[in-house]
Formats: sequence, structure tokens, C-alpha cells
Amino acid sequence: MDVNNLRDMSKFTYFLIGVLSITFVITQGFSNNYQISSVEGFQVFVNKEPKIIAIQDNSDDNKNSEEVDNGDNLLGNSNEGGSMGNNTGGGLSDGFSSGGSLLGDDNQTQGDMTADEESAQNNTQSDQTESQVNQNVNQTQTTNQNVNVNQTNNQNVNVVNKQKLELIISEEEDEAPISVEEQTRVESQDKIIVGEHRGITGPECKSGNVLAGASNAEDLRVLADCQDATGTVMHTKKMDDGDYKFFLNVDDPFKFLVNEKNNEKTEGFLVVEIVPADQNSAGVLPKEGDHVHVRGAWVTDKPKGWHEIHPTWKVVVQ
Repeated sequence: MDVNNLRDMSKFTYFLIGVLSITFVITQGFSNNYQISSVEGFQVFVNKEPKIIAIQDNSDDNKNSEEVDNGDNLLGNSNEGGSMGNNTGGGLSDGFSSGGSLLGDDNQTQGDMTADEESAQNNTQSDQTESQVNQNVNQTQTTNQNVNVNQTNNQNVNVVNKQKLELIISEEEDEAPISVEEQTRVESQDKIIVGEHRGITGPECKSGNVLAGASNAEDLRVLADCQDATGTVMHTKKMDDGDYKFFLNVDDPFKFLVNEKNNEKTEGFLVVEIVPADQNSAGVLPKEGDHVHVRGAWVTDKPKGWHEIHPTWKVVVQ
């Protein structure tokens, strides 16, 4: 083999050794970078604070030693990652605690708002209740005032009515008699009423002259020898001729006893008179407001035109 061939073989050998060396170094670099990247990724996931590992590529021994150290560092970083995980978990716990505190504050705020709303609602209800009470008081006062006014008005009306009834019952004797034509018309109406309503009979009815004792017997036309009635005494007066006279507001079943002249001149009341001869035997002389049952002769006072129970023989206060 010549010298040139040897030189070529030496160059090829050196070239091959250089290529293998470079390949080895690159392979080791990639391996170390992959390990470092794995550790850093793990640290970033756990604590977000990666730990940088220095790499020295001095020799093969150093590389082997570095691999062992890297293994230890990986284990150590795993432990540190555990502690970092714990710390991170603690941080999360603190976060949840803070969240709980925030929720607690929110609940407290809602509680305060609810209490304020309830207080406002209670105040509103109290105001409404007070307003209702005041309104009821005002209504009661108004009602009482109205009652007082009505009572006063009623009293005034009663006074007026009493005075009016007194004039009617006292001054009737001074009145001019109704006309003959009116007397004739009243008599015609009386015949119709008598045909529809007949008097009563019984032991308490009088026999004979039922007008005995009446001072104005000539002015009385008898409709029924004996008739009873019930009603309320409205006004009473002892007349100059001795008769005890009163107005009777008859009950509904006895409304037929009054006629249009009663409605026109005596406020619709039936005129009742107890002659002196019957005042002791009549039973009682009623007073205003008494509810009584009377019995006597049902007559028409021809000059006045109204109807009366006159003379009255029996009076019973009910």
C-alpha cells in the first residue's frame, strides 16, 4: 500500500471519528434538553416558578455525572413540586375561604337588606294602621256628629209636631165646619167603608145608646156601634168639656178606620175620646208613647169630616 492510500484512509478515519463525536454530542444535548423541558413543564404546572438547571458539556464523565445529578434533581424537584402543590392547594383553600367570606358578606348584606325591608314594611304597615285608626276615629266622630245632628233634628221635629198636634187638638172647636157638599161626599164614602168593614160584638161592647155621654152627640154619625183598634198614642189633652182626648197612630190592620180628612187635618191619626162618665171604667188614661188597645163607637164627626172612636169605653196598655 502506498503512502497516498494511507493518507486517504487516515483522513477518512478522522472524518468518521469527528462525525460520530458530533453526533454523540448532539444526541446528549437533545436528551438533556428534553429532561430539562420535562422538569420545567412540571414545575410550571405546579407552582408556575420553573427551576433552571445548568448544563455543562465538558466531557463524557461529566455528562454521566450530570445525568445522575439530573435524576436526583428531578426527584428533588418532584418533592419540591409536592410542597409547591401543597402551597398551591393552600392558596386555593385560602381562595375558597375568601370566597366563603365573600358569600358570608353577601348573605349578611342580604340579611341587612331584608331586615331594612322588613323594618320599612313594618313602618309602612304601622303608618297604614295609624291612618286606618285615624280614619275610623274620624268616621266615628263624623257618625257621632251626624247622630247628634239627627237627634237634634228629630227633637226639633218632635217639638214642631207636638206644637202642631197641640194646635190641632185644641183649636178644632173654633174651626169652621166643612161644606155641605164635602159632608155629603164623606157620607157617601162612609157607606162604602161600612159595607166593607163591619164592627165587632162582645160583652165589652155597649148596648143601647152608644153615644151616651158625648157632649156633641148630634154631630156624630155612627159607623159601627162597637169597634176596636190598636196603635201608639201620639198626643193627649184634657179638653174643656171634660173629655180625655188623644191621637192614635193605628197599626196597619186598622188603617181602614181613618179617612182622607184624618190624613188632611190630623196627620193621619185616629181621634179617640173618653167621656167623663167612662174615664173611671175605661181602665186607664194613656200617655204619649203608650201602645194601647181601645174599644168604643166608630163615628164620623160630621162638621170636621174625620173619623173617631167616640165615646171610648175601654183602654188597655199593651
